[in-house]
Amino acid sequence: MSEDVEPGIRASDDDRRRVVAALSEAFSRGQLDYAELDERTARVWATTHRAELLTPLQDLMPDPAGVLSGPPQAPADVPVPRAGADTARQQVTGEPGGQSFSFSLLGVSQKRGQWLSARTHASLALLGATTLDLRRARLSSHETTVWAFGVLGAVELLVPEDVIVHGDGIGVLGAFEVTRDGQVSVNQQDLPADAPVIRVRGLGLLGAITVRRVPRGSPE
Repeated sequence: MSEDVEPGIRASDDDRRRVVAALSEAFSRGQLDYAELDERTARVWATTHRAELLTPLQDLMPDPAGVLSGPPQAPADVPVPRAGADTARQQVTGEPGGQSFSFSLLGVSQKRGQWLSARTHASLALLGATTLDLRRARLSSHETTVWAFGVLGAVELLVPEDVIVHGDGIGVLGAFEVTRDGQVSVNQQDLPADAPVIRVRGLGLLGAITVRRVPRGSPE
């Protein structure tokens, strides 16, 4: 049994990440459903003191304090993992905030690596090109909606193959399409029902919106 956590000590981001990881593991074991995972994760990121981090874990394990005394979480710059249900679920961190807008005008805008996407993200390419790479992005919610608009420009989304994709858009003298790379080995219909969801909606007006399903470990 781990020692009790002192009530006056403030929580660090490492503490919060440990608890979020424990909640994700509980979700994968079937101890939590979607709503419970989202609610508890949001509470964790809003927590001020370490002792308060034990509450979301109390009905999941006999010794919640042991989570805080465990090894630190892996640093952000880690090797890209292979595709899989657990890897995809770990992208959903439940962190508050996140980037909700991207824009390019007569140029190029890119979001790559472990950037944090808000629950809803809008991307506009006006006589330019925007790329949203979601292979290593952190997601604020289990379901993310991206509104993409290409006006004489192009918006490209790179979505890992182990994430469910829904595309709903139109091209007016342009294009809106959802494609898959030849190296993709996971059929979307074979993904588990609890895989994260990316919904892409938008318009290609004399421009193009392209959603590409790609292998998680493919080069950036």
